[in-house]
Amino acid sequence: MRKILNRKIDIERWSKLGDRVLVYGRRKVGKSFFVKNFTVWDDYFFVKRDSGVLDLRAGVEVSYDYLKDFLLRSSGRRVVIDEFQRLPDDFLDFLHAYGERLNLVLITSTLWLAQRILSFDSPILGLFQRFKMGLVDERDILLGLSDIYSGRSLVEAAVYLREPWLIPMVEGDVRNEIPRIIYEERDTVERLIGEVFREEERSLKKSYAAILTAVANGKRRSGEISSHLYSLKIIPRDDPSIIQGHLRTLVNIGLLERLKILNKRFDEYQHLSPITDLYFYLDSKYGFSEIDIPEGMVRKAFRKLLPLHVEQFFRNLLAKLYDMIPAKILEKDYDVDIVLLDYRRIKLVGEVKWKEYIERRELAKTELVLSKFATAKKIIVVPDSSALPYTPEKVEVWDPQITLEKVKHLTVN
Repeated sequence: MRKILNRKIDIERWSKLGDRVLVYGRRKVGKSFFVKNFTVWDDYFFVKRDSGVLDLRAGVEVSYDYLKDFLLRSSGRRVVIDEFQRLPDDFLDFLHAYGERLNLVLITSTLWLAQRILSFDSPILGLFQRFKMGLVDERDILLGLSDIYSGRSLVEAAVYLREPWLIPMVEGDVRNEIPRIIYEERDTVERLIGEVFREEERSLKKSYAAILTAVANGKRRSGEISSHLYSLKIIPRDDPSIIQGHLRTLVNIGLLERLKILNKRFDEYQHLSPITDLYFYLDSKYGFSEIDIPEGMVRKAFRKLLPLHVEQFFRNLLAKLYDMIPAKILEKDYDVDIVLLDYRRIKLVGEVKWKEYIERRELAKTELVLSKFATAKKIIVVPDSSALPYTPEKVEVWDPQITLEKVKHLTVN
């Protein structure tokens, strides 16, 4: 598929930034492409793995000393330095000394540097505004793919093609294409995660990988995660406080997201990307990173996780459409998939039923659960309105077409 998505939400965010910007986030989310194609700049430098510096506008390689001298002589020109973490260690000191004179965009995918720069003792703290680049916004991906897909296929494509690197590889229904790509490109997924931790110590890499695996395997509370790491002898004792810093870092870099559980004293963590969630789930169940399992097992795992990924997509989509805080409710007898909060008040509740047909009894139970929130807006999400045995009262039914219309209406142009 040849498709360039217009990331209007990110462009709007960018328009509010000043002269010095730090762009950070996981690899393969489109940081460089976005800066090159959707922002205004005068000069673009790319730092190679061997620390050589390429001047992309002039088409030549330049020295580190030349780069520093160029920055000092740039006189207001907008300069981009991509993979700047590969420059010598004294570059941060250079920025500390001269940063206020510069009009500069820095891009990095490296976890340790993003963490260091955003820390309280960073030499350039306060000099640069943060621009966290993540997956394509849910609103943009739905609008961007609506000329190619429709109905159920539109939503499912939007869920997974928020990963920009997948778009050129997909040539049809994602139910067939995503398992195939994951099976054939497992090394790509492993590398894009591994690159984030390239500069970390081995022990930290092991901890982060174990956390990502635990979350994909359904251990989503910090206590469950710490117990898993302790069982593997990765941490010295079963204490959630030991991994709180790791969890914050994984959230900050855009690998995990933290979900508020409204009626409990704990939150849950989940993979921000359904692709990494699928990969680490397969690795936890079958040793996918090391064992050549049949493609059919990948397809089976994909089908199992698909409804959960759709649920996560709609929770975050609705939170952005209505500008509220996403949450979830876990009770003994029922769960509420989507809860939106305006401060502490529940303003919207919703259930995602991503299946071909919903039994009358199941729909009646869903109506009963949602009716407990008398003053909240109520939504049921389905792949097709024909999946419902009857039209529920006092509940909005969102199928893909209605969802698309809502996104067009509610998204700021």
